[in-house]
Amino acid sequence: MKSKASKFCGGALTCVMALLGLAGSAFFALLVLLIPVNVLAVSMGGDTVVPSSYATSLKPGQSVTITKTVTISAGTPTSAKVDIFFLADTTGSMGETLAAVKSGAAEIMAGTSGLGDVAYGVGEYKDFNAYDPFVYRLNQDITDNKTDVQNGINAWVASGGEDWAEGQLYALYQVASNVAWREGSTRIIIWFGDAPGHDPSVGVNEAQATAALVAQTIKVMALNVPTSSGDPGELDYYGQAQSIADATGGTYYPTVIISQIVDDIQNAIINSFQTYSTVRLGTSMVPTGLTVNVVPPSYMGAYDRSMDRIFTFDVTFTAVSPGSYSFTIPVLVDGGTMATEQDNIQVGGLLGLGFPLPGLTPFTAPVSAVMDNSVLERIPIEFYVPANVIKAFNGEIGKKQYGFIYLDPYGLYWPAYKNSTGTDFFPPSIAGVRPLNYINGAYLSYAGNPGYNYDVPAGTPVLATADGKLYKAVIDPVNGAGYDYYQNSYIDHQNGYYSWYLYAPLTPAILAEISANPDGYAQVTRGQIIGHVAAADPSTIKDRLHFEVRYNGIDHQNVVDPYKLGLWLPNAAHLEGLLLLLLDDDAPPQIGY
Repeated sequence: MKSKASKFCGGALTCVMALLGLAGSAFFALLVLLIPVNVLAVSMGGDTVVPSSYATSLKPGQSVTITKTVTISAGTPTSAKVDIFFLADTTGSMGETLAAVKSGAAEIMAGTSGLGDVAYGVGEYKDFNAYDPFVYRLNQDITDNKTDVQNGINAWVASGGEDWAEGQLYALYQVASNVAWREGSTRIIIWFGDAPGHDPSVGVNEAQATAALVAQTIKVMALNVPTSSGDPGELDYYGQAQSIADATGGTYYPTVIISQIVDDIQNAIINSFQTYSTVRLGTSMVPTGLTVNVVPPSYMGAYDRSMDRIFTFDVTFTAVSPGSYSFTIPVLVDGGTMATEQDNIQVGGLLGLGFPLPGLTPFTAPVSAVMDNSVLERIPIEFYVPANVIKAFNGEIGKKQYGFIYLDPYGLYWPAYKNSTGTDFFPPSIAGVRPLNYINGAYLSYAGNPGYNYDVPAGTPVLATADGKLYKAVIDPVNGAGYDYYQNSYIDHQNGYYSWYLYAPLTPAILAEISANPDGYAQVTRGQIIGHVAAADPSTIKDRLHFEVRYNGIDHQNVVDPYKLGLWLPNAAHLEGLLLLLLDDDAPPQIGY
């Protein structure tokens, strides 16, 4: 058994654009129209899950089952979520090793950042005696800031360690228990030292340290290094390093040359991914408004990355309560995220919102005024003073300085401003979410409220966009007066969304049902005629329907854009609509955007 007198020596120590480019080809247009949206995968490299996104609408109690196909690719992953923690013995004999890791830390991080979403942490341990200021110290918690990681490593100083064995069992327990490991990460400890550990160490024995590491699904890669004096390292003298590495699915490296330690650490990190034993789907982020069942729950075996391996899961979603649910399901390999899949599920039937006018779609109905974000940017709302800028929800802007006129529907009360180029607003294009059929050319019409005006003649039927409870508006926080003045009404779709209609008197049957119901609503179904477009005074405004969608509230801060949210796109039967759904189907509702 060698003496550790040398402990006193000290030392220093990177698809969508491709889609856009192809969009002009007739072949691609046909392809997009024919492929169901919810089975098109977008691969970003590395491990994959198909479909990469899924969207549907369910009624409470209804279920849907889809198959998710997971591919764990050959070679090194590029889409993993990884937390790497460097744990060093910093007692006196470790000076040369610490210096090598300090100078090579940037190279180690550069060589492992290609794994995907990688973060790092830093810690050190010494002995427990009068010569050491601590047994374990956290130098840097898990972060993706490489400068902070480098600074944490630079804080290592080789000193202390009076006797032979050190305090690594206590340190490993603390790293497992108190480091801010990210949810769903592959967790790796790079542990290097030259001496075994006291057992117990500050009350922590090997079994306790191992149990804490296993509970956190941490792989330990243990590197035995020689001392500064050239003595062979004895990290595994008591069998601790091999045992802990085996128990955690890691690896023990018995002979590490200090001059090669940077390469050895990189290789240890990369090699930790080459074998795996469990593949499953993580369901912890599925919200309580849904239940989920995965068959099989997992795959278990002795797998490696010598070839692509395919695993299929049948996932059943069951709707529990109304709502709009957007969440991710990760692919977990040995507990770490290797790929993610986005789900958007509406409970209550709103997804694929029906258009409120018969024989028209969101892309063919003539639009005379657009959802006006400039209303939302002024508090209180100044309906008659739009200042010098009119801004549409999708970001298009008209400015008074480029020219203005007074446009229908509001005659001399409502201006329209030109854009800087004098070209049409909302031209047919896949560059953004837009109605395509705006009738005012280069002038953006200010409507005084955040909604869409559709230029249709008096008497045109108005349809319920989805199932729900239809109410007459008593007071409308967005548009002011209620039904007796604006003929405004709204449908509560019972999932957070509301369809609002203005200048659309309700049918006598609907009004009778509302009057007879003590709760003041009529139960309506998608596509049902609820009213007709009102005739307007031709000296001031044309006939038209004003329509809005609001989410989780009825004031102006809750108005949302059905075009931008994709609520109409599945039913649009329009190439642009389908493309935009593919490109933007993971965007959550944007309230007050």
